[in-house]
Amino acid sequence: MTHPLRPMNLGEILDRTFKIYRSRFLVFAVVAAIHVVAIELIHAGDFYWLHLSSLVHPPRQPGIFLWRFIVGLAFYHLSSLVGLTLEPALIKLASASILGDRCSITDSLRLVANRWRGYLGVASAKLLVQLVAPEVLATSLAIVELLIADFTGHWGGDARWEGYVAVATWLAVGIGLFLWVGACTSLTVPASALETLRAFPSLRRSWTLTKGTRARICLTWLAVYVSLWILTYGLEFLLGQTMYFAGQTLHIAATMRSLYNPAVFLLSTAIYAILGPIYPIAVTLFYYDQRIRLEGYDIERMMAAAGLNPTAPPAPGAPVSDAQIAPPGTPEAQA
Repeated sequence: MTHPLRPMNLGEILDRTFKIYRSRFLVFAVVAAIHVVAIELIHAGDFYWLHLSSLVHPPRQPGIFLWRFIVGLAFYHLSSLVGLTLEPALIKLASASILGDRCSITDSLRLVANRWRGYLGVASAKLLVQLVAPEVLATSLAIVELLIADFTGHWGGDARWEGYVAVATWLAVGIGLFLWVGACTSLTVPASALETLRAFPSLRRSWTLTKGTRARICLTWLAVYVSLWILTYGLEFLLGQTMYFAGQTLHIAATMRSLYNPAVFLLSTAIYAILGPIYPIAVTLFYYDQRIRLEGYDIERMMAAAGLNPTAPPAPGAPVSDAQIAPPGTPEAQA
């Protein structure tokens, strides 16, 4: 499906996102499932063999919570790294649908396979800028806050309030920076996939293209992922209640407990595979929308289709012909 390239508001971008997704639903879902299955298998390996959450045994409940939070954060980083490395396949499919080109599952995956080192570098750079840097800054501020409280004598025997304030600071600064930097770097992967740019040129390109649209991108990201989170945990809760009720009614509670984790694995895989392509499609539309607004990409495409592109400038040092420098209408220019 193709539409004329033109600037769009947020509602039009979301509408076209779902139209593009519906037009090639199975193709997008199959590609997205590769990332989801890989991450779910890693989670399954941890659940059945590694048990990272139980690897450390802090003496108190806050320490247990902190360790589990660190493990969860590490899994989120790993999932983000794998997802960003594979995202160019979805970007390529979305771009083909927007521009009316042909692109199959094989073509999109071949793109990632041929440039996986470059895309891994792009993913690592984006992860470093968007996740690690805000986390380090937020953690540093929280530690400084605790040190100041200790130095001024406010860190007494009952340090719960100081701890709560430090955690609140960490969350506020970390999440705020994550959202803002995420919006600034949101077009990094499309720039890399569609313009064949390396890691830091892609980041600079995203910084330039996102000017004036970062709030729209941030709202879109929040809408997609909050909806995904609510749907996932809501369905997991319903699944758990249904299996519990069935186990109690049919007197097979032990069987239901053993089947619960595989059932959650299949449910999570299905949900993320189905809904995962929505944001990559939307961010590809944002990429073209900003190129149209800032660079006149729609006019460039129309000129290319009509064969009206200007003659490419000569290479530095190359001789220039009279036809290239003569004014239009002169015999030299018509030669």
